[in-house]
Amino acid sequence: MLSKLLKYDFKSLSKLLIPVYLVTLLLAVVVRVANMLAEKFSIFSVPSGFLSGIFIVVLIAIPIATFIFTIVKFYQNLIKDEGYLMHTLPVSKNSLVLSKTISSIAFMCLSFLFTILFLFVGVYGIWFDSKFLSLCFDFLGQIDTLFLILILLSILISVVFNQVMVYVSIALGQKHNNKILYSIIYGVVIYNVIQILSVIILLPFMLFDPNYQSYIDGTNLGSFELINGYLILALIVSLIFTIICYVLTVKVLDKKLNLE
Repeated sequence: MLSKLLKYDFKSLSKLLIPVYLVTLLLAVVVRVANMLAEKFSIFSVPSGFLSGIFIVVLIAIPIATFIFTIVKFYQNLIKDEGYLMHTLPVSKNSLVLSKTISSIAFMCLSFLFTILFLFVGVYGIWFDSKFLSLCFDFLGQIDTLFLILILLSILISVVFNQVMVYVSIALGQKHNNKILYSIIYGVVIYNVIQILSVIILLPFMLFDPNYQSYIDGTNLGSFELINGYLILALIVSLIFTIICYVLTVKVLDKKLNLE
């Protein structure tokens, strides 16, 4: 049944987001053409600059829009009128939330990848610049492999955490009459509490590490071992809070559901 839920969620989000991605790709091509014309004809300088400005705004908005769409879909499908149908399906609350989480994270990752791709198209065109790619690979080759992996994992966990944190805020907020207002209040409170707890957990490790002071002083900036250690610790803490938020979301929807 989870596969059917995933198919429904992916299809639902695709209808909203695929057109946005296609329009942005078209805009990227237009921006590239406009920039090429501006390099040869000064008359195109102003239109090119205007289109480039719009293009940058759209690129910044894509991940934000994707995040908003996924949250709206979660709210509409599980809390509003559609919830009467979704919660009567012969599936567990865990399957409902898991399907929403997987599909949302997949589209969030796609939005980041498409943003990079569209930026590349807008700047370099639809062909691959071998010199640019060579510079990218040279740069990546100078970075510690574990550090790069941990950074990518940190980004992924951060995306998942933000998603489920909003989910648990909505789940707790739906218990009240003014669901949206209380969801926002819960979201602000949960976010700040988790930030404070994260600092409390991480701070002792930093203070009692003999290498930490040298890192702060700037004498140990090249130590990837020290940075990687804190990244791993931060990842573990983030993962724990992510699991807590997810489990709490499922429990609240299972035990204290209050549909509109």
